[in-house]
Amino acid sequence: MKQKAVLTGLFLLLVFSSLSFKCDGNSTPPDSPWRPAAKAADDIAISINTMIKVKRALAKQGTITPAEEKAMTVALLKLNTADKTLVNRIKMVKSATDANAQKPNLCSLFGTLSSALSDLNQSGVMPIANPSAKTQLTNIINALNASAAIIAVQCQ
Repeated sequence: MKQKAVLTGLFLLLVFSSLSFKCDGNSTPPDSPWRPAAKAADDIAISINTMIKVKRALAKQGTITPAEEKAMTVALLKLNTADKTLVNRIKMVKSATDANAQKPNLCSLFGTLSSALSDLNQSGVMPIANPSAKTQLTNIINALNASAAIIAVQCQ
């Protein structure tokens, strides 16, 4: 029970601290229309890292089965790859003109990220039998979905 409280506290600490991170000087310029999307993509990376740590802790405790852990690992790798690709492409956007030219490509990459996020939820989190573990991981999925929603606004 104490470990559950510690994991939940760690998760909440990481989620709230990730909201205070700012993009560094090497990312998109402050006047770029894709800056909120870049920040959200960085937040997705932080949430993925959090989910990996929680998944490992749950597996170590025996709260999730090796098969459940493997399914999550595969889905997390897919999501992480999609997020890195999107972040790298967003960082290449340097002006409003460039942002308009890159929008179809960026939105396509966002579609790949959305698909990977859905796959993580459907094949990685939903099948987990332990309700406590499922709740912890669902909280992280909710944080990922909130960040993805910010990026989705840019693709409308």
